[in-house]
Amino acid sequence: MFGLSAILPLIGFLRLLRRSSRALSEVNVLIKERGHSAVTLEDFGKANSDISTKPKEERKNLIWDVVFVGTGLALGALASIWSLKI
Repeated sequence: MFGLSAILPLIGFLRLLRRSSRALSEVNVLIKERGHSAVTLEDFGKANSDISTKPKEERKNLIWDVVFVGTGLALGALASIWSLKI
């Protein structure tokens, strides 16, 4: 139980770090291709084509991250209380 309480929050934080790192890498590739970091009309159109898709996807991913972290913390608390009763 202590192992799960350590691993689950780690999984949640690593998922969050991986997504942010991937997004930054994609932006860096675009900057290298274009030679500048300014937003183009094409970027604006792509970002605003369906305004509900990206927030829904981000919310779903963040919920999973919070579930991993929260479950790990709850298991750690239960394991600590359980070890005190033994």
